Amino acid sequence: MTEVGEGKLAVTLLLSLLAFSVLLALGFRSSTAFVDKLDRTHEQQLVVNFLDRQAEAGAGQIKVQVTWDEAFDKIGSGQLDPAWADTYIGDFLWSNFGYDRLYVVSPRGDMLRAWRDGRAEPAAAGGADFAQLGAQVQRQLAAMGSNRAVFGQTAKLRQLQDTAWPFSAQGKPLTRWGHALIQINGQPAMLSVVPVLPDARFDRLRASPNHLVAVQFFDPAFLGGMGRQLLLKDMQQARAAPVNDELNSLPLISQDGVQVGQLTWHAELRSAMVRGKTRPFFAAYLLFLVAIMLGGLSVIKMLRNAMARLRQREAQATHAARHDEMTGLPNRMHFIERLEAQLSVLSVKQDRGLAVAFLDLDHFKYINDTLGHPAGDALVRQVAARARKCLPASDLIARLGGDEFVVMRTAPRDHGGIRQLGADLMALFAAPFNIDGRVIDVTASCGISWAPDQGLTGEDLLRNADIALFRAKQRGRARWRAFDREMEGTVRRRLLLELELRKALQGNGLSLAYQPIVDAETGAVAGAEALLRWNHQELGALSPALFVPVAEQAGMMPLLGWWVVGRVFEQCREWPGVNISINLSPLQLTARGFLEDLAVLTQEFAVDPARITFEVTEGVLMERGTGAFAVLEGLKQLGFAVALDDFGTGYSSLSYLRGFDFDRIKIDRSFVHDIESDCNAHSILKAIVALGHSLNTRTVAEGVETPLQRDLVRAAGCELIQGYLFHRPMPAEDFSLLLKGRRQSDTVLRHRSAAA
Repeated sequence: MTEVGEGKLAVTLLLSLLAFSVLLALGFRSSTAFVDKLDRTHEQQLVVNFLDRQAEAGAGQIKVQVTWDEAFDKIGSGQLDPAWADTYIGDFLWSNFGYDRLYVVSPRGDMLRAWRDGRAEPAAAGGADFAQLGAQVQRQLAAMGSNRAVFGQTAKLRQLQDTAWPFSAQGKPLTRWGHALIQINGQPAMLSVVPVLPDARFDRLRASPNHLVAVQFFDPAFLGGMGRQLLLKDMQQARAAPVNDELNSLPLISQDGVQVGQLTWHAELRSAMVRGKTRPFFAAYLLFLVAIMLGGLSVIKMLRNAMARLRQREAQATHAARHDEMTGLPNRMHFIERLEAQLSVLSVKQDRGLAVAFLDLDHFKYINDTLGHPAGDALVRQVAARARKCLPASDLIARLGGDEFVVMRTAPRDHGGIRQLGADLMALFAAPFNIDGRVIDVTASCGISWAPDQGLTGEDLLRNADIALFRAKQRGRARWRAFDREMEGTVRRRLLLELELRKALQGNGLSLAYQPIVDAETGAVAGAEALLRWNHQELGALSPALFVPVAEQAGMMPLLGWWVVGRVFEQCREWPGVNISINLSPLQLTARGFLEDLAVLTQEFAVDPARITFEVTEGVLMERGTGAFAVLEGLKQLGFAVALDDFGTGYSSLSYLRGFDFDRIKIDRSFVHDIESDCNAHSILKAIVALGHSLNTRTVAEGVETPLQRDLVRAAGCELIQGYLFHRPMPAEDFSLLLKGRRQSDTVLRHRSAAA
């Protein structure tokens, strides 16, 4: 071969190599562009799927709150009850689920009441916003009439006065719902429409009911949560589609075909990674053909790895959407899905039942407040780990949030299975927990309901288990209770009492009575104990033993406690020189900022702290531990007196007396009641009084009702007496008259002494 031929061959090979390289580069560029398009399309579909799931989940949340006989009575039909609606609809759905706008609308779509951020809006302001979405609401109501979107399985359509409504095989009206993407004041949002239905008295549904309309804006919190669940970065709104190749976007299109917004996020594209990895191979390809081939194989391998990582990321996103991040347990959505699936096949297995247990840690807030939230989180994780280890693998354990857990178990249809489930759950807390080197005993309360006897839907079973949990807490916590129908009525009555108590607290429906404390030797009034009273207009006088537990459960005890303290401080200005005792509740004793707020109130009313005695029971000290003693020390430093109430009924009374300098000891009335006939009771009384004298502490005998009891407690050495023999609790006006009579008697005695 000649030199020219060799040159031509070299040029030909070079040109062929260059042409092949160009074709390869063009093919690679086209491939990466195609992969980019697939990645973008996949991410967009993830967002679309998330919005669809969010719409259905939101409608399901609203359905739980408005499918209720009381809700149907208050807002579903007839006259709307604004106060009830503000508490159980506006405030509840805003506080728990964050809906920005809420409206109650008539069957025709007319607005009846509106809430913004949980607060009721005047008709004019609410109507202005509602006017922008009224047409959409009416369109959804019309579409819902086709019964295409319904929670549950439709067995039949029953003709009401104005529509055909879907009903289940059990005769229960099913919830039909609608949703749409809308725009309010230029901001995109998700609209959900759900009817208000009865949950027991189904015959009351005779015509289309009122509906609840919920609006949730695509604000930063909502978009941030979406991005975290889908593992997409920098999710935000935009005015137009981005021109930056690093961003992906999705237009939000309403059912009318109108764009109401634009979402953008940082696109996770595999092409950038692939190009970075393959660039050295392309450079080497120009020099060595073999290296080009190896580079091609490497590219294929990297693409496969990228696809595997994408599938792994999708699996992680799916798992994160259905599991609790802190404990790894299934979350509420996953639990309800599994529960409904089990209920759907329950009828096939006639010999099997399904139990649902609702578990709540006792005094979890106190643990958070005293040990800190990281300790509370660690406790929740340990409870979850212990449940996984100790409960059968067939049980489904889920965390609903906070310190709330639920357990689902299939078992034979007898009460033995229920008792076994309750025993298994209580056994989880038999051993203490080690939190950052601190060993703490934790208890839990549990409520259990079961299917098919007590419900055939997950909603019914969870609600009934929650009611049983509430009864377990009422009975003293650290126990489990099985649901029965009587509990449901009790809870409804408690809710009614809670509402009435809130009204009484806001409208001055409460009052104070004062029971005098007298000097044991002279019988003269030495002070009084302030006692809370509630005289209901319809129910009459209600005992504190009835409404105080309701206030504790509803979180109203701090308000009640401060109300009592404020009234006493105000009244004290009319009774100079008189000592008044105030009972201190456990929640007040450990409330954050209690001492600081008390100091401000003392200065505001110009009260002499030495005239006020705070009474605390042994039970409070046993329950609250060293934190309670720190608050008592703070009270003493502010100048207040502290009394130990109901002395002798606890388990470590002597240790309390040795560890804290009490100003008074109030001997429990149980010792005084038997003192006339029981020599041991009299001996114990004398021993307590002697103990008080040795500690320079004054003693008060409670419950003295007969002259003989008076003589015996006086002989035992008690300095002060309180009981019906001397005075019953009386209004402040009567106590003022009693003090006035005492002062007049003292004046007469002084004049006689001066004359003599």
